[in-house]
Amino acid sequence: MKFKPGCRTEADEWSCDGEKISDPEKLEAIRQVVNKDGPVLLEHKFLRGGRGPHTRVFDDYEDLIEYLIAEARAGDKISVWSLWTFMRDTPPLAFGKCPAEDGAVPKHGPY
Repeated sequence: MKFKPGCRTEADEWSCDGEKISDPEKLEAIRQVVNKDGPVLLEHKFLRGGRGPHTRVFDDYEDLIEYLIAEARAGDKISVWSLWTFMRDTPPLAFGKCPAEDGAVPKHGPY
């Protein structure tokens, strides 16, 4: 996998050693989680990008790879988590049903 060139300064101490999101073992681990457990949460931090991180949810491995190739630059930091563990182990911040025009919500439903 090749990334677009990014900002490369000596102060960042570039090296061929270090964690790489493109390592085959990491990509395979992501693929397995997506295929077995469902969506993953991706955080994309931009090296010297002058903007905050982006977060995206992917339920298709190929879509995640396409995003990385199209949007990430060399030096950007990518972190990926299984979304299922968040949904399973963390209560929602808020929940409720969407009301109709008159404000009514169903007590039951085939959810």
